[in-house]
Amino acid sequence: MTSTVEQVKSRLAITEVIGGYLKLERAGANWRARCPFHQEKTPSFFVSPARGTWHCFGCNRGGDLISFVQEIENLDFVGTLKLLAERAGVEFQVPNRALASLKDRLYLLHEAATRYYTEQLLKQPTVLDYLIARGLTTETIKSFRLGFAPAGWRNLGPVLNRQGFKETELITAGLLIAPTDTSRGPYDRFRQRIMFPLFDSVGRIVGFSGRIFGGDDKQAKYLNSPDTALYDKSKLLYLYDRARLALRTADRCILVEGQVDALLSHQAGLTETVAVSGTALSQDHLILIKRLTNNLIMAFDADLAGIKAGQRAIELALASGFEVKIAVLPNDCDPADLIRNDPNQWRHAVAEAVHIIDFMLTVLKRQQPNQNGAGQRALAHAIEREVYPFIARLANPLDQAFFINQIAVQLGLPDQVIKEGVEKVKVNPPAGGPIQPAAPAPAARSRRERLEETVFGLTVWRAALAPAARARIGSEKFDQLTATLAPRRDELTLAAEVAYGQADQLAGELDDLLDYWQAEIWREELAVLLAKLKQLQNAPPAAVTPLLKRCQELSEKINNLKKL
Repeated sequence: MTSTVEQVKSRLAITEVIGGYLKLERAGANWRARCPFHQEKTPSFFVSPARGTWHCFGCNRGGDLISFVQEIENLDFVGTLKLLAERAGVEFQVPNRALASLKDRLYLLHEAATRYYTEQLLKQPTVLDYLIARGLTTETIKSFRLGFAPAGWRNLGPVLNRQGFKETELITAGLLIAPTDTSRGPYDRFRQRIMFPLFDSVGRIVGFSGRIFGGDDKQAKYLNSPDTALYDKSKLLYLYDRARLALRTADRCILVEGQVDALLSHQAGLTETVAVSGTALSQDHLILIKRLTNNLIMAFDADLAGIKAGQRAIELALASGFEVKIAVLPNDCDPADLIRNDPNQWRHAVAEAVHIIDFMLTVLKRQQPNQNGAGQRALAHAIEREVYPFIARLANPLDQAFFINQIAVQLGLPDQVIKEGVEKVKVNPPAGGPIQPAAPAPAARSRRERLEETVFGLTVWRAALAPAARARIGSEKFDQLTATLAPRRDELTLAAEVAYGQADQLAGELDDLLDYWQAEIWREELAVLLAKLKQLQNAPPAAVTPLLKRCQELSEKINNLKKL
C-alpha cells in the first residue's frame, strides 16, 4: 500500500489534482483559492507544490493530495487511492469481487449494466437513427456511453445474475424493482428506454436516466435511478466530470435542462455545460459549480414564463454569489434544436448572454410600450413585482446599488424609493441554510503562542535561521517548541512561506519576531505579578517591595526593547 501511495504522489502534481476541483491562482511560489470546505470571500486555501501539501488558514484543514480528494469526494482511503492510481497509471490491486465493499460492488454493477445497455443499443437501428436525427454523432453516442433498455420485464436481471451479481444487489442499485407480490420476483426498472449513464464527479457510473422510446403516453417521459449509496440526484450534475476543466478555464458554467441539450453543447465545443438530472437545481449543485467559477449562464425560455419556472434556481444562485446570466435563444428554441440546426447560433447566444436583471428589465419594458402616465406606473409596478425579488437576493451590496440606481434612472424616481422597496421584499433563507457552512472558530491562542508558531514555521522553511532562533530562545525551550509544533509542521511552514515569501531580509524578520516574542514573555510575567499585587493590597511592605521592583524591571525591559 505504501509503495502505491508513493508512486501516486510522485506521478501526480498536487496542483494538477486540486486544480481539477478548484480555480487556483498563483501566490508567489504557492497557489491559492477559495476554500471548498467553508464559506469565504478572501482566499485562505493555499497549495504548496514544493511540499505537496495544502492548508486552509480559515478552517484549519490541510493535508496532501490524497486527503484532499478523500475529503472533497467523500471517499474512504482505499477508494481514493484506487481513483488516483488509475489517474496516475499506477497498478492497484482491485479487491476480490466477492469481498468488495457495498460501494465497490455497486460501481462494478453499474459498469456491467452500462455494457449491457450499450450492446442493446447497437441492436436497435431505429433508436440509433432517432438519436442521430436529434443531432448526436455516433462518436458522441459512443463516448458518453448511451444505451437502450429493451422492452420486457426481465431482461437485465438474468444477464447480470450470470455475471455473479445477486438480485438483492440489483435492487439496492435501483436497477430492479421488488414487487409487493413476492411470488412474481423482481423486474427491470428501465424498459423500452434510451439510457443515459449518470457519472459522478470523477467519471464513475452511479445511476441512469432513461427516456421513453415508443410505448404508451401513460409512462413518464424520463425515469431516473432512485437515490442509492452512490447516487443522490440533488448532488449530481450531468457531465460535471467532463466539464470540470472547462468550467475553470472558461470561468463560466452553462446550465441546461436536459441530457441531450448538454451532450449537444459538448459536441458543439462548449464543454463547460452541465445539466440537472431528475430534480431542480440545489445548493449542493451550486457548491460543485462554485468551486470552479462564479459565473452561471442559464438557458431558459426567453420569456417571463420561463423565468418564473426557474425563479427558485435563479434566486438561490444569486444569493450564493453567482453572476447569473440568461442565454436568449431565438424563436423559442431549446438548446438541442438550436444546436442541431446551427451550432454557431448556440455559441452566439451563450457569448451574448445578459444578466438576469438586465434581461428582466428589457422584457418588462417591451411589454409597456407606452412610457408615459399609466404605462410608466404599470412598468414600475411590474418591476417591483418581478425584479425586486432578484435584487433583494444579490449577495454583493455593490450589485444591489448598481441595479437600484439603474431602475431609478429608468423610472425617473429617487434611488431611495427603489431601495426601500427592495428592502421590503421578504427573503426567506434557502432550505438547508447557507451554500457552505461557516468555518469553525479557531481555538483562542495567545499572541506569544502565535509568534512561536510563526518562528517555528520560518525556521523549518529556512533551516539556516534555526541556530539564531535557538540562541535567542534557548536550546531547551526551542526543542520543546519543536516537539510541540511538529504535528503542524506542514501547515506552519506553508504559513511562513506565504507570509515571508517576498521578504528580502529573513534574518531581520526573524530578529523582529523574537523581539516581539520576548516582549510577550515579559508582558505575561508582568500581568501575573500585577494580579498578585492586587491580592496583596493589605500585605506588609516586605512582601510587596520585591514584586514592585520586578514589575519596574519588566516595564523597563519592555520599553527598552527595540522596534516595539
